[in-house]
Amino acid sequence: MKKIIILNCIWAAIATGAFFLGKDDQESTSSQNDSSFNKSQNSTAGNNANSSKVRRLGQSNSADSAQKSIQSTADSISLIGVANSKLKNALSDSDPVRRNATISQMLLELTPANATEMLTAFENSPGGRENDRHFNDFLYAWARVSGEEAIKYAMDPESARRTRGDEMTAISGWAASDPNSAMLFVEKVENPETRQWMHLGVTKEMIQNDLDGAIAYSEKNMKSRARGEQMDRIADALMQQRGEQGLIDWINGIDHNVKENDMLSYKQHATRQAVEKIARNDRDKAIQFISDNATEQFIDSDTLERTSRYVSRTSIADEVQWLADLPSEVKGQRHALGERFEEFIKEDFAGAGDWLSSQPLGPAYDEAIQDYAMSAAKDNPEAALAWVDRISDDRIRNYTLGRLTPKEKRE
Repeated sequence: MKKIIILNCIWAAIATGAFFLGKDDQESTSSQNDSSFNKSQNSTAGNNANSSKVRRLGQSNSADSAQKSIQSTADSISLIGVANSKLKNALSDSDPVRRNATISQMLLELTPANATEMLTAFENSPGGRENDRHFNDFLYAWARVSGEEAIKYAMDPESARRTRGDEMTAISGWAASDPNSAMLFVEKVENPETRQWMHLGVTKEMIQNDLDGAIAYSEKNMKSRARGEQMDRIADALMQQRGEQGLIDWINGIDHNVKENDMLSYKQHATRQAVEKIARNDRDKAIQFISDNATEQFIDSDTLERTSRYVSRTSIADEVQWLADLPSEVKGQRHALGERFEEFIKEDFAGAGDWLSSQPLGPAYDEAIQDYAMSAAKDNPEAALAWVDRISDDRIRNYTLGRLTPKEKRE
């Protein structure tokens, strides 16, 4: 009985195995048939594709181009959005080191594409000294990549973030990348007050890369406080790059006879700046330059008085003596001597009187005598009047007498 049961189990196992083997053969055959069918279909499709491939090539390229353009625009929008968010976070960062570093890096990477978004972020940020400083840096960076757009924003009274001096900041940035275009723009500015400071902005940038060009350009600015600051910067740059002789060459190269833009006053201011800087390193050279040019029209009383201060480190008497010994035809001598002698009186009244008494006197001493007489009148009116009589200029003498003579009281 047991044997019959075992045999039946064996036969059942064989039958089951045969069933599954047959199913696998069917699936294999079906897969092979499907593969053959697909190959046939692919062959047919390939033939059809070859016949229309040329026709569809242009359409495919156009689609690819459009897709790339869309992707590029999306990338730009994404980057701009990131810049906007990043700037807002930086402006509100309480850590000054991290804030400055982040904003500086963003400005170095500024492009025309993201400038508008950064401008919007600044316009929506709160005011304050720090944010205003960062905005000025942004305006400079913006002008380097989009000069005309930045300067128009800076000059527009309706601009949301406009502050005093923005025109000069923007034109400086523009001049840093394109000085010729910046100069052409400045020429067309109608407001003379605005134009003089924008002129300075261009000059500041030119000094960095084209000192001789900056010198020539500064001469085109009108007589103004801005032009004076231009020359101060030029004098500093010349001293650093070319030394004392460079400053002297600059002065000698200025034609003060040109009436346009009052070049005489230009050369006078330039001379004062040059002499002061030369005297810090070589007092004798500065004094010699003034002595050699004392009779020139561009040497004024202010320059003479300032130069006298370098004559001696210990004796003001030596300083006023240097002024007194200048040629009589020096136009600014009298006023310079009077100004310096006034300081002498304040430091040593008795010594100033002794020095004045030892001098031959004459027109060059008139203002010095006037100052001494006015000071002496407080303690010795009669001596003061005696000094007034030694003033050679009638106008100065009469004025001084009027100051010292008591007015009669009206009944």
